[in-house]
Amino acid sequence: MLAAAIAACALGCASFGGTPGGIYARLAYAEATGLRVVDVPAGGAAANAGLVPGDQIVAIDGHPVRDMSYTSIVQALRGRAGTTVKLKIAHEGELRDVTVRREPYERR
Repeated sequence: MLAAAIAACALGCASFGGTPGGIYARLAYAEATGLRVVDVPAGGAAANAGLVPGDQIVAIDGHPVRDMSYTSIVQALRGRAGTTVKLKIAHEGELRDVTVRREPYERR
């Protein structure tokens, strides 16, 4: 599951030049179905941005998820804490843009 790689801050987090961060959402990825939000911990970055379970992430910073590799998705979602990532979300047939401010990694 993608969430494990994001939450564990896989290789390369130290290269951000600051505190590594993420969006605090558990995600599921499959080539056939794309990137789906499975869980959004209360009070985390994703919850504060309005993400909810069932949301489909269709683009990250303007890049369609369908054109991205698993590794590219992980790299696009993580980054220096305090920076933002722009997501295009599909939910119940509606598209919306969401900006999520990455939070420092910590156990919750």
